[in-house]
This record gives sequence, structure tokens and C-alpha cells, in this order.
Amino acid sequence: MTKASDKTLLRVVKSPFNRFLNSLPFPVPGYLAIGIILAVLIRLLCVPNKSVDYKFFLARWYDFIASHGGLSALKYSFADYTPSYLYWILIAATLLSGLPKIFAIKLFAMAVDFLCGFLTYKIVRLKYPEGNKPIFAFLAVILSPTVIYNSALWGQCDSIYTTGLIACIYFLCIQKEIPALLSFGVALSFKLQAMFLAPLLLIFLVKKRIHWYYLPLIPAVYIILVLPSWLMGRSIQELLLVYFNQANKYKQLAKGAPNIYQWIPNNFYNIVVPIGLILTVSAIFLLAYIVYKSKLKITQDRLIHLATISVLFMPYILPKMHERYFYPADIVSIIFAFYFPRYFWVAIVVQMASFFSYLGTPIFIQLFSIPLAFALWFVVRKCDLIYPKLNFRAYVTKG
Repeated sequence: MTKASDKTLLRVVKSPFNRFLNSLPFPVPGYLAIGIILAVLIRLLCVPNKSVDYKFFLARWYDFIASHGGLSALKYSFADYTPSYLYWILIAATLLSGLPKIFAIKLFAMAVDFLCGFLTYKIVRLKYPEGNKPIFAFLAVILSPTVIYNSALWGQCDSIYTTGLIACIYFLCIQKEIPALLSFGVALSFKLQAMFLAPLLLIFLVKKRIHWYYLPLIPAVYIILVLPSWLMGRSIQELLLVYFNQANKYKQLAKGAPNIYQWIPNNFYNIVVPIGLILTVSAIFLLAYIVYKSKLKITQDRLIHLATISVLFMPYILPKMHERYFYPADIVSIIFAFYFPRYFWVAIVVQMASFFSYLGTPIFIQLFSIPLAFALWFVVRKCDLIYPKLNFRAYVTKG
């Protein structure tokens, strides 16, 4: 093909594309439109992939609901997930039954990917009221390999609870504690891993940025969301103990997660698990105490710093973690990179460690736990609320 014909083809494609952008009621940069289209196309190409979880869990849950009367199926204990997620499977198996099963199941999580990107955009926009950096943050989320892998390839729902966490962070940034706690409650209603943000909430509690009498909003959201299943006849005890039953299902120190337990033989499971839990709880309270004693204010930058520490160190020092449990760290590390551009490499390390854990190669998972540990240490070390003498000058004009 000649250069002239190449230019002609480019004009043929570019002209209607520009007309489409100009027809929208609000201005949309061309690169944003291209990024969204690319993100959608990639997901559509990934949808046919049937992961192990899809074959043995998601598809079977769909079939059970379809064969047991739709809504009435909620009275049975056919799945180990909370009702909040099963409501979507219910919608997929009934209202969206005309769609291919695998597409209907994956659709919710894939759509939430873009909501997660939008909330990331909103948080970064607080840092940069003008310019294109917030848009790049949005694109970084929707085009992130682990985000695509999680929802489009595996059909997992980690983007759903993580989006609740990102919403919580956003509302904390704009000092709206009730919406923040409600968002956290929604996240917790989907996955127990929402607790990875609990250290940040504890810090806000002891610093009196959150009032203790609003905390019941969190369990209230969970209770409200399980009511439909309870009204259909499922035991309230089962509904309240879903997470307890999940915790006792797998007897592995680390199920593909690139954390410290990659280096400990699973033979020590019964000994190491309680030690790991005690270590985690102790670290949370120590972190909250150190920040409480600090005289520095929790500015917007420091909030993002603390949020990054929270969602990164929790899955790193907790036992029984899966490869997907660094998902919140994947998203928050992107926000961290935009808030602290000098430390963008932290996001790269987190993304790579998380991505290789998805691939499931044991040697890479074990090896990437080392740079991930260094990234965690670095982020903690650079937090002036924890090391004020080392980093006070960097924030003195902001605090």
C-alpha cells in the first residue's frame, strides 16, 4: 500500500471519528475515546475465556438460580459468596438470560471497572484541578492488565468491592464521613478483603476525622443487603457467618499471593496462621498509635499515602491470601503514583508483582514478593506521619 493510500485510509477513519466526538454534549479528548474503545474491545475479546472459578463456581451458581425459580433460589446455601454478589448472578440468570451466560456473568464486574476508573479520576482531579493527569489515571485503571485479567478473563468481582474502597477514599478526601462509611459498608458486603482499608479508618477514628457513633453504618449496610435473601427463607445465622465459613475453607498460608508466606512451608500452617493474625493486628494498632501521636495534619496527600500503606501491607503480612487480594493495592498504587510522581516506580512494582501472581508461576510469585516488600518498606519510610524527622521538609509547606 502506498503512502498516499495510507493517508486516504487515515482520513476515512479519522473524519467520522472526529464527527462523533464533536457530536457529544461534552468535550471528549480523542485519546480518551480511543482508550475507552480499546478497553472495551480487549474485554470483549477476553470474555469467552472460561476460568476455573467460572467453570466450578460462577456458571454453576447461574445454573442453580435458573433451575430453582430465580429469586426463590436465594433461600438455598448454594454459594460461599455473600448475597450482595449473588443478586447480580440472579439478574444475569433471569433478566439477562437472553445474553450468553459467560457474558452476562462477567458484565457487572467489567462495567464496574470503568466506575473504579472514574472514581480514580475524581481523586486525582482533587490533586490536579486542571490538566490531563486525571484522565491518564482513569485510562491507567481501565487498561491495567490485572484489572482486565480479573474481570474479563477470570470473571472475578474484586473490582466491585475495590470500587467501594476507592469511593470511601474519595469521600474521606472531601471530608464526607457518612458517604465514606456507607461506601466501605457496601465494599464489605461484597468481600471481606474490604478490611484491607480498615487501618486507614482506624487512623481517621483516633484522629477524630471520623465520629465513632457513625461506625454502626458499616454493619447496617451489610444487614440491609442480606435482608432479601433472609426474607426468601435463608438462615440469618448462615448469612452472618459467610465470611467465617470462607476463612476456614482453604488451608494454605499463601494461595498465589506474593507475600512473606511464600517463603514459609505450608507444613507450619497451624502455627503460623495465628502468629500472622496477631502480627497483623499488632501492626495495625501500632500504625494507628504512631499517626495518632503525630502532630501533623492528615492532608489529602497524606491520606493517599496512608491508604497506600493500608491496602499494601495488609495482604502482605496476612496469611491465607490469594493472588487477587492485592487488587486494591493495584488501584491505590496508581493513585499514589499520580500524587507522588517521583515514586511512580512503586505502582510499577505493585502491578508487576500482582500480574505475575495471576499467571500462577510459583518461582515468579516467590521472587516478586521481594521487590514488593521493598516497595512497602519504602512507602512506609517516606510517610512523614511515621518518620517525621526524615521527611518533614517534604511536607512542611503542605501540613
